[in-house]
Amino acid sequence: MSPSLNDSLRIGLLPDRLIFARYGRGLRPRLLAKGALSFDAGTADEPWRTAVAALPKSLEAQAQRAADATVVLSNHFVRYALLGANDRLSGREEWLEYASHHFEKTYGARARDWDIQVAEAGSAHPRLASAIDKALPAATAAAFGSGRVRLRSIQPYLMIAFNRALPSMGQAPFWFVAQEPGRLLLGLVRGGLWRSVRARQTSARWCEELPQMLEREGALLASAEPCGDVLVSALDPDEPAAGKEFKFAAPPSPLKGDERAYAMVFA
Repeated sequence: MSPSLNDSLRIGLLPDRLIFARYGRGLRPRLLAKGALSFDAGTADEPWRTAVAALPKSLEAQAQRAADATVVLSNHFVRYALLGANDRLSGREEWLEYASHHFEKTYGARARDWDIQVAEAGSAHPRLASAIDKALPAATAAAFGSGRVRLRSIQPYLMIAFNRALPSMGQAPFWFVAQEPGRLLLGLVRGGLWRSVRARQTSARWCEELPQMLEREGALLASAEPCGDVLVSALDPDEPAAGKEFKFAAPPSPLKGDERAYAMVFA
């Protein structure tokens, strides 16, 4: 596939800010610009609404040259569920129905208004399902209109962070942690497969809170093989300190310190 003739624009939407990074065209695109726009956080019912409302202003500033855009969604805006293996389900539609039933059972009738996706996997393997408000992708697409910046995809940050970090780990089991201000997403990966995924609210002291959270998650799973390796993909500059139970590592990245705030949109 030949490279696009347009610039590449990556936009990260978080509850209280929008971040972006623009890259030039070509096989080895270089960073042209990056920035952030802060605002008051949205409501608990629609935490994404103010971020999407900030999109037109940001896109107007990017309209000097054509660009293909990817919007990356904060994990604050996405619900996740791990669906158990089920060899009675034979196709995508059946898995989506299964996931919809799971989300509705967990969250109630409001889950009927969610856009649900299920990751591909073998029939004997668990599958990761995600859900966002149906209004979110529609409002995002509407914000782009017919301008010179074209929306190409909307992706949850968890998948971007995990795919970027995965080459850092071998075949041994590990915890994967995606950190954003106010939220940790904890997942156990064993045998190359997700074994658990859970979101947790946290404070600015998340580095201190993380070991206790992992201990509780491990206890809930009641695994006979405790896991002590933890791969942490963080937007904050802080790093948890190693202890007796856990060994923490970060995926290789050129972003250091405060620059990690742009990890969502780093290409």
